[in-house]
Amino acid sequence: MPALLIASMAAPALAAVPTGELPGNLTCQQVPKRGWTVCASTVRLPIFPEKPGDTTVFFHPRHAADGDPKTAWSPGQRGLNLGALIELRFTAVRRVRYLALWNGDGRSPNAWAGNGRLRQALIQTSDGLTDKVDLVARNGVQMIVLSRPADTRWIRLIATAATPGKRHRPFAISEFRPSDGERSPDVPVVGAAMVDDWLPEPPDDGNR
Repeated sequence: MPALLIASMAAPALAAVPTGELPGNLTCQQVPKRGWTVCASTVRLPIFPEKPGDTTVFFHPRHAADGDPKTAWSPGQRGLNLGALIELRFTAVRRVRYLALWNGDGRSPNAWAGNGRLRQALIQTSDGLTDKVDLVARNGVQMIVLSRPADTRWIRLIATAATPGKRHRPFAISEFRPSDGERSPDVPVVGAAMVDDWLPEPPDDGNR
């Protein structure tokens, strides 16, 4: 098993954009087997087959929480999509200590390299937590350790920095799942640092 990769986080000053200005018209889908609702700020258009036998690739919000890393959500604006968000809504308050994140398009090594992935994100919960986390560039699961346990009705991930893919600039998220149990011992672990309840303002060229 690979050694644990533990990244310690610092919390630099962030340009302030109130979270109240986040998009209000989210696209939401149910994940019946989990009892969750998954909402996203935008949804990317499908990738249609380039040759006979290929299948159309859809980027529905529910794909980020369906337990299948070969499906993914991706936001629908041109460029890096900084400020795009995905949110899991639960049927009742639940305790969350860790998040399992598959950062990028997990369909294949080529799909992962061809599509963008996150470098940094904010994580917010309904009980007032706002964490910043720097993510590992890895085609596989990484565990995010929250700065404190959250008792929350929803958990939200907001893109603040991203790496474009070789073919497509928008990032993708194949899995985004909460956990209140022990973290997996065989995957990279990144720690989240608490910050004020603000969304960083993207740089001028952030969505080119």
